[in-house]
Amino acid sequence: MAKPLIQLALDSLDFDQTISLAGQAAPYVDIFEIGTPCIKHNGINIVKELRERFPDKLLLVDLKTMDAGEYEAAPFYAAGADICTVLGVSGHATISGVIKAANKYNAEAQIDLINVPDKLECAREAANSGAHIIGVHTGLDAQAAGQTPFADLQDIAELGLNVRISVAGGINQSTVQQVVKAGADIIVVGAAIYGAASPADAARMIRMLADGKSTHRRMIIDKISSILAATNEAYNLKLTDMLDNASRIFVSGAGRSGLVCKFFAMRLMHSGYDVSVVGEIVTPSIKRGDLLIIISGSGETEQLIAFTKKAREVGANILLITTKADSTIGDMADAVFQIGRPDLYGKVVGMPMGTTFELSTLSFLEALISHVIHDKGIAEEVMRTRHANLE
Repeated sequence: MAKPLIQLALDSLDFDQTISLAGQAAPYVDIFEIGTPCIKHNGINIVKELRERFPDKLLLVDLKTMDAGEYEAAPFYAAGADICTVLGVSGHATISGVIKAANKYNAEAQIDLINVPDKLECAREAANSGAHIIGVHTGLDAQAAGQTPFADLQDIAELGLNVRISVAGGINQSTVQQVVKAGADIIVVGAAIYGAASPADAARMIRMLADGKSTHRRMIIDKISSILAATNEAYNLKLTDMLDNASRIFVSGAGRSGLVCKFFAMRLMHSGYDVSVVGEIVTPSIKRGDLLIIISGSGETEQLIAFTKKAREVGANILLITTKADSTIGDMADAVFQIGRPDLYGKVVGMPMGTTFELSTLSFLEALISHVIHDKGIAEEVMRTRHANLE
């Protein structure tokens, strides 16, 4: 089976932003889709611009033609489009018109099954009429209602039609391999690329997954990279300032986040700070002027809420490192550092139960220590003298 093509949906109304996004993703995608909002707003000029800049890419113009098929599609084929779309609900005459225009320009016509009541029958008729691509498409509004294209994709693939099958509808890194296995020839990806902190990295990962070349090691590295890229760069300076202005530092977290706290506490000690891990039998009482750093993805862990309340009562400063801006602990904290964005913490294959946050936070804090020791000129030899020698 041939490897599926990756199609990037370019939906922005902004001309320059569209061209920029295409440039970032170009090494990893095969088809640029000029989305319906984009083509309506920018017109045929954006087709010409993309054709000139990316002569080796296929261009799909998502006209969603509903009437006057040949008349509407022909100018876009002439401007350089390789594929134009026509709605399956438009009727036989309109579909045939777009197919005719496509054949004239040695191009392809795609029949979009969005909102078609009998998708299987429409697909059969379109294939018999000479359509080149059948588009299984769950629109944005349907996605918002929880619908996916996967069942329709499987049904269309089982027909065995002599056409390529394109699938669109909320496809991301977690679902792209499912789509490949279901028989898609063209995989349409939109927000999973253009909404990513690094569209190029996201496109590269989609490409690797679709080609079966991704490894779990690579997936983890790419996910952590995307989280850190979406984390405020100013946190380094702000946290360094909080550490330097604190009389003493206390760190706390639960479960695996607690282990990250211990990693961080050790490096703070190596860097010359007076630091304690909450819960150790030698940890002193916290007082005004001290800093409590809480690591909690949810910001809702009961034990950590209790620690935060106590620190607040005595007048200590509180920093929460978390995945979201608002939480019970966050409401009591003096500062909240949000690692990444909430939308980046969806299901990640091979990174269950908080792994994304824990590893990203560990990397963030290791980078913070790197900043501290370089900013203060702390030599590694000095750090070694502070390392435990009773072990």
